[in-house]
Amino acid sequence: MTQARGRPLSGELHVWWLPVPPGASSGRARSVLDAAETARAERLRRPERRHRFVLAHAGLRLLCARYLGTGPGEVAFERAPCPRCGHGHGRPRLRGGDGLEFSMAHSGTAVLYAFATAPVGVDLETAPARPGLERIVGGWLHPGERRTLDELPDAERPDAFLRLWVRKEAYLKGTGTGIAHGVDGPPGSYDDAWTLLDLGAPDGFVAAAAVRDGAPRTLRSSTLSPSVVATTTRL
Repeated sequence: MTQARGRPLSGELHVWWLPVPPGASSGRARSVLDAAETARAERLRRPERRHRFVLAHAGLRLLCARYLGTGPGEVAFERAPCPRCGHGHGRPRLRGGDGLEFSMAHSGTAVLYAFATAPVGVDLETAPARPGLERIVGGWLHPGERRTLDELPDAERPDAFLRLWVRKEAYLKGTGTGIAHGVDGPPGSYDDAWTLLDLGAPDGFVAAAAVRDGAPRTLRSSTLSPSVVATTTRL
């Protein structure tokens, strides 16, 4: 068991970055994963993707354990009820988290975590946007988002679209609906209960957070070392 450390207070948002460069080893991190996480990792055939998955989920457990004052292997997750249908596939949450909320996103060689006392969602995408991404999902944008893009010069639209998209994904992850019920609903900027924040991200990435019940007064950003995660054990 570890000693609880500096969990976020009301009005605070804690953001953590975990770089997972090519060739990063998952080390002993797999030992803290539960059976479901281990099974998901084993289904990933490419070693690089499998190592990144293991490090991402072990990093989440390590951070949760620090905030809760327990061991990484003792952290337990569950799903909140879906706000649309009531079934148990809503946003992930901590079992016995005592008000600590979290969200995780990963893309390419980076993992993003956020912790708060209110429901939170984050999204992370590599930049520039993948070719054809706007064509594939652009039709699912809210009319207000579509108008924002249409008013921009063509040269500015790809970057603007990516920022709109990560905000939308962050909001959907925060509400717990995800894309299961479609993504054509309003983003947080059209929902008074939610605040959207563009996050400073490493070069080559775009990131955003969505926080319910008011804008965070304090944002703390830190970096988690992959070598620290790789030496995490259940003990």
